[in-house]
Amino acid sequence: MYREAMTAQPPAGPVLLCAGTDAAAAARLAEAAAALLPERPVVVLAAWERPAPAGSVQAVMDALYDAHAELRTAMRRAAAEAAGAACEVLDARGFDVTRRVAPAERAVWRVILEIADEVDASVVVAGASDGAGAPPGAIGREVRALAHRSRRPLLVLPADARPADPSAPALFAYDGSAPADSAIEIASALLRPRPAVCACVWQSAAYAVGIAMLAIPDEVARKGAEGLDESSRREAESHARHGAAQLAAAGWSADTAAPETARSVAGALILAGEDYDAAVIVTGTRGRSRIAAVVLGSSAEGVLRHAGRPVLLVPPPNVAGARDAPA
Repeated sequence: MYREAMTAQPPAGPVLLCAGTDAAAAARLAEAAAALLPERPVVVLAAWERPAPAGSVQAVMDALYDAHAELRTAMRRAAAEAAGAACEVLDARGFDVTRRVAPAERAVWRVILEIADEVDASVVVAGASDGAGAPPGAIGREVRALAHRSRRPLLVLPADARPADPSAPALFAYDGSAPADSAIEIASALLRPRPAVCACVWQSAAYAVGIAMLAIPDEVARKGAEGLDESSRREAESHARHGAAQLAAAGWSADTAAPETARSVAGALILAGEDYDAAVIVTGTRGRSRIAAVVLGSSAEGVLRHAGRPVLLVPPPNVAGARDAPA
């Protein structure tokens, strides 16, 4: 069985923090990450993109004026400054920091994943947007690629993220599944302990009553929907208690919540995050194919895009010989 095949391993490697090329943004990212993660080694990576190849006429001009070389130097300097800003913040907070500045010969997200494998990162930390000028809450192409392809936990921080208050809870999305179990085990070892809320969203059958009323009497449809809702609510509350017990076993203090939604699980989780003013929302991804990228699932994708607060995505553990998880 899929549940029996999954075994989560406690994360042991360093944090890989993607600093980008903006020093101020890198410092904010490091400050927000330091409030969520316990002290462990950190590799600060600033990967900078080489200037795009120019056309033949422009290439001649570049050869005459060395404009391309100047641009490369400026980009490398910006990356070094961003890495330095992040390292300074983390060093002041007691983290053991290593700095790496690397040109991206391929897409930046590919370089990030390769270095994550090289250092055996326990978690990758990245900013949500690709840079200045992005609209609030925007998810950049690099972090979206990381979210869909990373086999390691990914902590995504909004561009305007500030250090979370120690009293602000972590909101764990939980549905009783094996990926959700492993997400709790891995995330509780990755994050700095703080209050927690284990939330299991249940979907109301009320939206279906209108359709059912076309075929059966109103009262019958309503009573049927009420019965389904009560059963779903009780099951969600049971799942939430189970998840909270797992967190308690890991040394966390956790409350439970069973938010109701008519359609959008992601929307209910985002509202719960707002209600509790959550420091971070933790959610597992749906599964990983042996030949395909990570499948986020619509709920994780929705939370990542619209939460407006830190999100920790936890993919299922890679188990050799286990059957692929259903998407």
